[in-house]
Amino acid sequence: MRARLPGVSPGAVGSTFAARVLATAISFAAGVISARGLGVQGRGVLAVMVSVPAVLSIVAVLGMDNANARFAGISHTAFRQIVRWSLAFSLVCGSAAAGFWLLLGGLCPPVLLAVPFRLALLSAALCPLTLLTTLLGTAEIGRGRVTTYNLATATPSACYLAGVVGLLATGSLTVTNCFLFVLAGQSVGAVVLLAVAAVRVHPDGEPVPVRRFGGFAIKAYLPNVLHYGMLRLDVPVIQLLAGAGAVALYAVALPVAEGLSLLPTAVALVLFPQVTSGAVDARAATRIAGTVFAATAVAAAVVAVGVPVLIPAIYGQPYARAAWVVWAMLPGLVLFGAGRSLQAYLAATDRLRPVITATGAGAAVNLALLVALTPSYGAVGAAAADSAGYLVFAVVIGRYARLGTRAGRLRARSGAAVRALRAARPSAGLRRRWREVRAWREWFAMDGRSVLPAALVLPAAAAAGLLASASASAAAGVGLGVLVLVLLLIPDAGLYALALMVPLSQSEAGASLVTPKRLVALMLICVLSRAVNGRGIVWPRPAGAWVTVGTVGYLIAASAVIGGTDAWGTRNWQYLLLVCAPLLLLPLLAAPGPTLDRVLVVFCCGSVVLAVVEIVLAGSVFASNGNKAPDDVALLAISQPGVANHNAVGALLVMAAAVLLARARGARAGLPQLACWAGVVVLTVGVAYSLSRAAYLAMIAVLAIRALRRPLRGFLTLGLGVTCLVPLLPAAIAARSASALGGGTLDSDSAVRLDLWSSALRMFDTHPLFGVGYLNFAGLLPTYYRATGNYNVMFLQFPLLEFAHNTYLTVLSQTGLLGAAGIGLLAVLGTRRAWAAVRSGEPAGEAALLALAGAGICSAFGEVLLVPPLLAGLVLIVLAAGRGAATGAPVPVAVPVQVPVRVPVLAGR
Repeated sequence: MRARLPGVSPGAVGSTFAARVLATAISFAAGVISARGLGVQGRGVLAVMVSVPAVLSIVAVLGMDNANARFAGISHTAFRQIVRWSLAFSLVCGSAAAGFWLLLGGLCPPVLLAVPFRLALLSAALCPLTLLTTLLGTAEIGRGRVTTYNLATATPSACYLAGVVGLLATGSLTVTNCFLFVLAGQSVGAVVLLAVAAVRVHPDGEPVPVRRFGGFAIKAYLPNVLHYGMLRLDVPVIQLLAGAGAVALYAVALPVAEGLSLLPTAVALVLFPQVTSGAVDARAATRIAGTVFAATAVAAAVVAVGVPVLIPAIYGQPYARAAWVVWAMLPGLVLFGAGRSLQAYLAATDRLRPVITATGAGAAVNLALLVALTPSYGAVGAAAADSAGYLVFAVVIGRYARLGTRAGRLRARSGAAVRALRAARPSAGLRRRWREVRAWREWFAMDGRSVLPAALVLPAAAAAGLLASASASAAAGVGLGVLVLVLLLIPDAGLYALALMVPLSQSEAGASLVTPKRLVALMLICVLSRAVNGRGIVWPRPAGAWVTVGTVGYLIAASAVIGGTDAWGTRNWQYLLLVCAPLLLLPLLAAPGPTLDRVLVVFCCGSVVLAVVEIVLAGSVFASNGNKAPDDVALLAISQPGVANHNAVGALLVMAAAVLLARARGARAGLPQLACWAGVVVLTVGVAYSLSRAAYLAMIAVLAIRALRRPLRGFLTLGLGVTCLVPLLPAAIAARSASALGGGTLDSDSAVRLDLWSSALRMFDTHPLFGVGYLNFAGLLPTYYRATGNYNVMFLQFPLLEFAHNTYLTVLSQTGLLGAAGIGLLAVLGTRRAWAAVRSGEPAGEAALLALAGAGICSAFGEVLLVPPLLAGLVLIVLAAGRGAATGAPVPVAVPVQVPVRVPVLAGR
């Protein structure tokens, strides 16, 4: 046995395993009694009440349990310090997490997971005790008292079993009484751990530095919260998606799954201190993992044969279907047994990045399949999702361990040969790099792309099966999960998807597909993707960051205080948060450089396609209504049902044209430069066919600014282009252009717009400091509106006029002077950033300056920047400027590996 477990004492593993088996057996016996006495529905409610504090404690522990295990063995002084911290932390964070859950449950009852509020209060009271027991127990592990920890944590199970037996004997077995004994058992366990904390194991010494303790806790938090939550998080999700009956079946199978995890967990507890002391290396850890895998596989085979007979005999015939749940869990649990030992080795050697990557990939697969399979297949689908998540975790963690083992062997044989191989490998030979070196450093250089094939195997197989046999909704759910996983694991894929979503949102087909919520979700996925790929977020410079956060924070707070809701009960500040999300999130994702340049190229290509679509649609309207007046044809073209807002489309095409105009000068001669100028021509024609008078003025301004930078050649080119283009324009576009440039009489649309502007000024005069509140313009408009034009006011639909058709007056009237000052400062910083880039010779700076000018003119006649996709596009264009190079090329700067380059938010030098 010692040969199978090199460096680890079989006796220590055996005692730890025996103590955990005892606690599991006690919990199993209590679960059988409660399941028989409470029935399926009552047992499901009790399972939810017990699991909610466990989930909350996992989320609220913030990695402090791992830090306790790491530092409690330094000295008795450090241990006492950790005990005091654990008491305070459990009381504050445990109570806060429970209170937040109850608050959300009061506002949104489904958050309580069908638990009555009276029982939810009892469940919330358990959260601080669960957190305290966890923290004190891990501190005992840290100072080498694993057996003491196991016996102390078995006390709550023993108290619960005694209570359930007593309740059954007295005929008072109810959900409330059972949970009260759970609460009492946790209280006794906490008291026992506090009592044994007085025993001195190590001598006095130095205390633990707070910064060192907190840093280790934060780094270890993410893998643990995902790992420990994979099974327990299923219970609330199953309750929401499949009901209490499925929860009951899953709760019966859960002890079996946890029983199979006893041996891997016991080995990991004993393995961790042996690795830190140097007694176990990579090869020994791999051998131990193989032994654990074999033992777990044998136990799983026995369980698979026995559960069809034992579950109905123990729990009753209504729980017979729980055998299918166990069978679905077994494959992943067997592989997880080996992965758990490898995880302990990697964590003990301070290699937390592999653990984070493996756990993140497994959790993503688990969650995606959980949402897709549970509504159709209940507890069996949830178990299959768990098995898939554990399989991905084991594959990724095993790959890391294999790389480490091979690297160790190569270093042991010949360090010079390894260095020669590393120097000779080609940059594009990914397969050769893996076969020749297989070292830890090579994995880190791959930015997570190598885990993609392994992480996509199970989701792709599940998607294929569901597309062939399941419902369309289930197939769509699995497809969405696979898409999210791809965006997470492929670096910068989310940014390219975002660049395509911006023009897609303004098309007839994509208007309903690209919603503000989905756009924000994509940006959050991009943030998580940078973390998964080990690249870190882009930290903005303090000045721009404080201005952005302060302005957005004030706008949200003011809107929440002033109040207001729509017809569906959604509060106005929630809409404002969606609008401001690009200002907060995009500076964390996009840094100036080649990647963002390519993203903007994708954005321009999508905009060119949108321009072609607009030209075709508007041209068909012009062709089919040639016998009507040009003004009527133009009005008919922009008022077709299903057509996107023509002002937003025009503004988007103007911004894309600004980018291509700036890039055309620096593009390589030949096909790239020809493509840029062709794109400019298509976008210019698209602006004309958008029939947006604001876009006409903006495009003229952009072209004029571009020409002013090269007066002779610029004006000659501009004049030649206008001379060739104007005669080809349809009569409807010519009439629309004439009205934009001041030709003819004032139409009713322009008269209404002027009256809206004057109404906004009256609102600002009445509420100068804070404004009337975001989206409260329409409700107050009848009070402030004064008709001065030649039109019938009865035809105006005031509830639909949410803005003043002028971004500057909208900001002034709805946010007041304070909001206008913050937004104005953001605009100034953005312009300053673009101008600084222009002076340094960057094409991206000229693109940002032209785009800001075009968007600023469009904003004078509409609220185009209050459309989140358009604001996202403008922010990306501005963020691309600011590389600080005199030639416009990226400046090579010595940056430590995996440390992101700091760039400003929107603007600022």
